[in-house]
This record gives sequence, structure tokens and C-alpha cells, in this order.
Amino acid sequence: MTTPAPVPALDVDRDAWRAKLARLHSPDVVHALVVQCALHWLDPAQYAFRNEIDQALMTAQLHRGDTLTVTRVILHNLPAATDTAPRPPHFEAAFDEWHYRLAASAALLFPTDRPAPRIHRLIIRGDQTEPPIPDMVEFLENGHWTDRQRAGLALHIANTTGNTTPLTSYDVDLDGPFGDADPSVHM
Repeated sequence: MTTPAPVPALDVDRDAWRAKLARLHSPDVVHALVVQCALHWLDPAQYAFRNEIDQALMTAQLHRGDTLTVTRVILHNLPAATDTAPRPPHFEAAFDEWHYRLAASAALLFPTDRPAPRIHRLIIRGDQTEPPIPDMVEFLENGHWTDRQRAGLALHIANTTGNTTPLTSYDVDLDGPFGDADPSVHM
């Protein structure tokens, strides 16, 4: 049995991400586009930072309401592990937990009369070993994207039918075993 190769460290400048996310509260920013599809987001060492990003996006969406659109792109599925790119066993659990938490947060924090973040799950095809778009935080600010080319690529992929699936509150069962959605309560 071979030991999985270590996952490369997060090659993102955390201070730069924090500085960008702080701009979410600017009235000049009307759309935030966040892509987090690299596998290193599932590394336990990135859990706290990933949560920090999730919280910043949800807080901005709650406070800004209709004046801010948040579009996120995360993975729909994990790329297939290969001999040259094995996947650590904890990634599956981290992947499931992150999806569950994002769906539950959207269901609990964003009632139907308030716009929730749009979360697109990028479908990784069987022959792809990594996502076709880089991680990013881009803004539509004063009518212009901070990086038009990168934002254009991510939005094209997210909005093309068959590339993504939405992550919604339907992806999580919040009803519990004795709720109305459980048919056994009527027996």
C-alpha cells in the first residue's frame, strides 16, 4: 500500500484574500465572484481560513441584501485519484462537510425573500485531474471587473449548462426524523 502524497500547501496569499474580502462592504462593489476549486481547500490546515472566507461572504450578503450578488464556484465532485495524484482519505469527509455546511447555512440564514449566495458546483469530468479555472476573488466594481478575463472565464464556465450544478438548501435535510417531510409521522 502506498502512502498518499502530501497535498501542496495553499499557494494563496491569505492577506490578499482578506484584503479583497474586506472590499465586500464597499457600495461600489455590486457582484463578488469567488472560485475555490483547488483541492488544497480540503486540507485540514485550511479549515479555519476556509471558514473565515465562508463567514465573510455570508455576512456581506446578509448585510448588503439586494445591493450585492455573490457567485461562488466550488467543486461538484472530486477529481479521480491517480497513481501520480493520489488523494488523501480525509478529503472525502472534508468535501462532504463543506457542502453540507454551505447548504445548511444558506437554508437557515437566507429566507426566500432574501437573495442567497449563488453557489455553483463545478463538475469535474473523468479525464480531468484538476479544475479548468483558477481560484480567485474578483469584483464587479463601478461597472468593471477587477480582472475581466479571469471573471469572464469563471462566469462562462459557471453559466454554461452542463458545467455546474447548483448547491441549494435542498441538498441538506433539516427536517429531522420527526418532521413533516418524514412520511412515518402519519402512520
